[in-house]
Amino acid sequence: MSQCWRTLLGTLNLEHPFKYLLFGHDTVEACFYLLPAANCQLDFASLTAKRDSLRSARFREPSVVSIGGKDFLLQPYGSSSGYPLVLTCPEFHVQFGENNNPPFYVKFLSEALWQYGTKGLVEKFLSWSIQAGFHQDKPETLSRVDFSFDYSIPEVDFDNDAVVSLCQKDSLHRMQGKLQTMTFGRGDIVSRIYDKSAEIKEKSQKTWFYDLWEQTENVWRIEWQARKTLLKRFGLKTFEDLEDGQGDSLSYLSEAHDSLRKPTSDTNRSRWPLHQLWHNLLGKIAELPR
Repeated sequence: MSQCWRTLLGTLNLEHPFKYLLFGHDTVEACFYLLPAANCQLDFASLTAKRDSLRSARFREPSVVSIGGKDFLLQPYGSSSGYPLVLTCPEFHVQFGENNNPPFYVKFLSEALWQYGTKGLVEKFLSWSIQAGFHQDKPETLSRVDFSFDYSIPEVDFDNDAVVSLCQKDSLHRMQGKLQTMTFGRGDIVSRIYDKSAEIKEKSQKTWFYDLWEQTENVWRIEWQARKTLLKRFGLKTFEDLEDGQGDSLSYLSEAHDSLRKPTSDTNRSRWPLHQLWHNLLGKIAELPR
């Protein structure tokens, strides 16, 4: 986006029936190259034996294990991606294996990401890994980042026809005839515009968002789920890259890949003017580091 376009967006003073609330990462996944030191507290053989015992038990419930001063649930299964051991806690899920490369695959969870921020939560994980007797052999690699923008929208004046996207596949979810979720794409890039407050009540129960939003209703989320191919394209390989340059990828996603428009009689939807909500979104993205 050119500087003059950013300036124009910043000076626009349009009346609009929405309010910007939050930006953040709702899910982050990364590979870590952690190698055991002499004082390593993670006994692969013992944990594998315990996992097998859990797996053969009648109810197959996870077991609490304490590693590096932190309690985890050791799951009675491996991961679908080939890691034999899975530890879970409220902040992150850790998949790992003694002979896997990379040895650790970590999913950072939503509530902790919003509580500590991505940088703070990664620092907590690395601090735990040192306490558990590991050292980082080389920088981590990002596998997935969900970028989320939350807006208060009391009256929704758009639908799926107003979205112009490069994605060939889309899906809609309605409740009692009322639009709730629009999803576009699959694989490396998935974009969604959906009623987050309704999703919390019906599915996720993430009521802690209410304190962040200072409201409980009429919150819609614009979200991109970006996987490794897209992240590498914009040089987002590590968490430092994400901290310093996420604005570039989001500019592409919100300008070239997807946009929300105001329908006109023009048969070319890409010439429809941008919706005021999208103007505001572009202004927020322009403020991010790149």
